[in-house]
Amino acid sequence: MKRRFGSSLKIRIAAVSVLLFLAGISLIIFFVTRILHDDMQDVLSKQQLTTTSYIARDIDAKVTLRLESLKRVALNMPEALFSNPAAMQQWLEDRKAIHTLFPIGLMAIPPDGGPTIGEAPRLKSRPTSFTDRDWYNGAIKTRQPFISKPLIARATGQPALVIAIPVFNHEQKLLGILAGVTPMSTPGFLDLILDATPGKNGSYALVSPQHRLFVLATDVTLSVTALPLHGQDPVLDAAISGQRGITTLRNANHADELVAIADIPSTQWILVARQATGDAFEPVTNTLRNTLLITALLSLPSIVVLFAVLSHLLKPINLLARELHDMAEGTRPMQPVETHTADEVADVAHSFNRLQSRLLEQEQRLEAMAHHDPLTGLPNRRLIDEQLENELRRIQRSGRGLALLFLDIDGFKPVNDAHGHQIGDLVLAEIAWRLRIVIRDVDTVARLGGDEFLILLNDTEKPREAAERVAQKCIDALSMPITINNLVIQIGVSIGISTCSGPQAETTTVKQLVNRADQAMYRAKAEGRNRYTLHASSSSTTHS
Repeated sequence: MKRRFGSSLKIRIAAVSVLLFLAGISLIIFFVTRILHDDMQDVLSKQQLTTTSYIARDIDAKVTLRLESLKRVALNMPEALFSNPAAMQQWLEDRKAIHTLFPIGLMAIPPDGGPTIGEAPRLKSRPTSFTDRDWYNGAIKTRQPFISKPLIARATGQPALVIAIPVFNHEQKLLGILAGVTPMSTPGFLDLILDATPGKNGSYALVSPQHRLFVLATDVTLSVTALPLHGQDPVLDAAISGQRGITTLRNANHADELVAIADIPSTQWILVARQATGDAFEPVTNTLRNTLLITALLSLPSIVVLFAVLSHLLKPINLLARELHDMAEGTRPMQPVETHTADEVADVAHSFNRLQSRLLEQEQRLEAMAHHDPLTGLPNRRLIDEQLENELRRIQRSGRGLALLFLDIDGFKPVNDAHGHQIGDLVLAEIAWRLRIVIRDVDTVARLGGDEFLILLNDTEKPREAAERVAQKCIDALSMPITINNLVIQIGVSIGISTCSGPQAETTTVKQLVNRADQAMYRAKAEGRNRYTLHASSSSTTHS
């Protein structure tokens, strides 16, 4: 009986010790994962809010650009045009600079609502009256510029946005309405919503609360469709009711989502980014499960050995718990936990360190995502390569073309040698500014490094002609002397051009495009510099 009682007591003590040990380890693991969960949530939340706010600002800027551009055109419209349809048609067709902003409709509409006095481009399916459209009635009633609700353009059947500007004579008599129509699918307009998603399985939704409509969404089938009724989607309900910033909300399926919400002031739209919290914190969940499994396997030593080492094991556990507690309370900075043992405590510490390392790696990746050259503010090689990939895919679908200009500055090395890199940096910044002003808003100028630049001309019907025109503008712009600190610096530029049209895009890579432009640039240098040369596949031509 004594033996039995003694054995029973040992079993009980061992069982209690094991339970206490497991409880202590579980508490530590919970504490560690809670800390990392909160830190990862904070990092992810900031990333999602920053991205969402950037996209919202980008959309607002592009709508504002269209509004202000159309206002400037309306301000310069001669009164006589409204009584001369032929002159109005020619005048609208001549406003080519604004056609890229309103590719399916720049229309002059009389005060009675139609038909149009002139339109560019001309579409057979254009309606004969616009009196049933909110943008026409809004501009007429308010006598102010008016942005439409999201709609399906009758002329094209595409989701679109219309901006209407009332035009007056010097006596403030209404002459008519100048309207511009922009498809939602216009390159460089709302494509950030379609080309990127928050996280692995997240989504964006651009909504118009005042009209109870989806404008555009990651799920393109939702474009210009009615919002769910109130109560059917708690996330959208929260956004419409005034929720802004980053928060965690429960959706209609009773699942938590990380939600970022930002305003687009120019249109009174709202951008909503959604991501399931389960996807966001999957690494933490996996690590916790693995750590628990390891702990369970390592918690089965013999009861006799456990008694002998119990006090020794508890001491490092307590020390580890204290360190983690101090980190959680902010009295100690987040840093790897040091351990000098090779037991369960070390496993927990190593798991903590691995999770912490993953968090640090994620922060470093966010930093490495910078897409711009710090000196000039221009896009860098990584961003221009991504844009080229996207543009190649786009022109495969559209059948249009693109052009790539490779620029190498002539005479830049002597500037650095004679005046130092500080003056050289200022010269590069001036070059970047001059290059920006010779391209369209939809085009991109990037710095590859040193004195090399790339210019991407997007979505062009005649890429060669467009490239030659821009190349000559670049030569003219950079041939003008640069004055810095009373120094007058003269440079030039050698430009190589490669082009690609829709049928070629399927078999053309980014590397090939860049290499062709690079080769053409070297030919320009060899033939005398300060000139441009087209790659042989684009028709071998040199111009100075």
